[in-house]
Amino acid sequence: MGISRMLKMQLLGHSAIRDDIKRFLRESGVIEVTDVTIEDNTIQLDEDALRGLESRLELAVSTLEFLEPYAHKPSFFEKLSAGPLVVSAGEAESLEAESPVEEISSECSALQLEMRSMKEALDRSRETVSMLQYWKGLDVPFDRFSTDGYVMQLWKMEEKNSGGRLDEIREKFQYSELTEYRRMDGNIYLTAIVSKEEIPPLLEAMKELGAHHHSWGHLEGTPSEIIRSEEGKWKEFGDRIESAEARAHELAKGYDRLCILIDHYTEEAGLRRVESNLYRTESTFIVEGWVRAVDRKNLEKGLSSRFEEVEVSFRDPLPEEEPPIHLDNNAGMRPYEFVSTLYGRPVYREFDPTPLLAPFFVLFFAMCLTDAGYGLTLALLTGLILIRFKPAGGVGLLMRVLFMGGIVTAAVGIIAGGMFGIKVDNLPMWLRQFIFIDPLREPMKMLNISFIMGLVHMIFGMGIRMVARFKAGLILDAILDDLVWIVFLIMLAPLGYAGILGGSVPSWILNIAKWSALGIAAIVFLTGGRHQKSFIKKILTGLVKFYDVIGYFGDVLSYARLLALGLATSAIAIAVNDIAAMVKGMPFYTGYIVMVIILIGGHAFNLAVNTLGAFVHAGRLQYLEFFSKFFSGGGREFKPFKSERQYSILKKTDDGS
Repeated sequence: MGISRMLKMQLLGHSAIRDDIKRFLRESGVIEVTDVTIEDNTIQLDEDALRGLESRLELAVSTLEFLEPYAHKPSFFEKLSAGPLVVSAGEAESLEAESPVEEISSECSALQLEMRSMKEALDRSRETVSMLQYWKGLDVPFDRFSTDGYVMQLWKMEEKNSGGRLDEIREKFQYSELTEYRRMDGNIYLTAIVSKEEIPPLLEAMKELGAHHHSWGHLEGTPSEIIRSEEGKWKEFGDRIESAEARAHELAKGYDRLCILIDHYTEEAGLRRVESNLYRTESTFIVEGWVRAVDRKNLEKGLSSRFEEVEVSFRDPLPEEEPPIHLDNNAGMRPYEFVSTLYGRPVYREFDPTPLLAPFFVLFFAMCLTDAGYGLTLALLTGLILIRFKPAGGVGLLMRVLFMGGIVTAAVGIIAGGMFGIKVDNLPMWLRQFIFIDPLREPMKMLNISFIMGLVHMIFGMGIRMVARFKAGLILDAILDDLVWIVFLIMLAPLGYAGILGGSVPSWILNIAKWSALGIAAIVFLTGGRHQKSFIKKILTGLVKFYDVIGYFGDVLSYARLLALGLATSAIAIAVNDIAAMVKGMPFYTGYIVMVIILIGGHAFNLAVNTLGAFVHAGRLQYLEFFSKFFSGGGREFKPFKSERQYSILKKTDDGS
């Protein structure tokens, strides 16, 4: 477990096998190719060819996205019987020649534009007809709404806004005439013959009433004539959309070919990008990269079996080099890499913190959730997802973390008496015998447990830093900056418990803790400024060093969130149950239906929200209170050069290439 040992590989070969070597490295998938540490590389990468590949890849991806809704959707049984697309390198190249992606993309773009423009035109036409329906009986053509002295206007306003103010407007504008055309759906529709001199003030007055001015100056004919004309266009719009969609369905029959082309372009572009890392002459080339030490033997065996004219060497990283990081944990610890890498990866000469945080993270997660019913539900849901969908990558790791969190939450929930918010007194007797603490009735007891867990967590982190300093030869720093402070915090713990939290501690323990703390405080004062040259600075630095006590005190208080989130989960669960009980008495059995809806919806919401909160706050305690004691991070992920195929599998040839 820990960080994989990395080796720097250098491979020298003849230019005739350069392309074969690149393909072999991609197939092996164990080497992260880097720039060769030689500056006089005289042969440059063909940038135009790479840009051409990337352009065709982009066209193919966008075309595939357009055709996806029109492609055949296989049934469940078809998915079970269908295997992956299998293609040889030669078939992919011939397919590229037979189906130029530029032509397919151009036609799909034209179809997409046609469908979009026809749908927009149809929507505009329908909207026009919908608005004109209110004025359908008006027999005045829109193109005759204006004369030399007057303009006809159409207005809509809410009835509740009219009142007597509409009459006031009629009296105020004596050279204009407002006539009620109809009332419908709570609105008044008005026609207005307006003197051109009164247009601006009338507009202002009508807008103050909240009226909306309908303007169709671009239309010709009466509303009924326009409606008939627009409705006559709908079939044409629909036919053109249907025709474009039919052609898209026809093109979608080549969906699999596009998938193969995307994989082909992706692989070829990857090979050309790697070319930029090589050192090349007219007759030779050099490849450099990082490889895990455990993969060295198989890599050498594969190279020797397929290539005779290559020389390969391996060496350990130089002190000034920073190799990429590959975390090597067992199956039980690997899911927690999702948590640790959210903060960052260790540098090569550090150690992997994943196994160290795992037990604390899952325990803190469980203390935040604190409900056995929720824990079992979470474990069941994530377990089904893992079995049914088999998610990979970060999603798969997250599901495994939540699965383990659900299992531990179930155990913690039983100890804390949490079971879907059912009150402890209502739980069955066989379950109540396992209850150690009820956080709702004994919050201070739970708070003390949270503080103890926090103190152990912090001291463990400081202990890790102390061991690291011992290994680095910083023995004095390990003793005075870590060991002394660990003992100091242990001695302060009973004093804080008795003096601040009001707990009961035997007097003899308090005496030992008090005098030990005073003695250690003297050591901290005398040694805190040991790195300073000036005597005054040594004294002042020693005094300032005591400020760290406040920092540690604040860190311990951060663990109160374990109690707070646990109480929030329990309180919301109880509230959901109480609300469900209140509606149970509704008549005609509707109460039971509503009760079930409230129970399922309420508990599902509570589980989702508090699972998120438990994950976030359990992670926060790792990052701020634990990692800050020993972990610096900043490492770079190991990304070997490998195949990036999404849709197809490359068929092996007889020679194994």
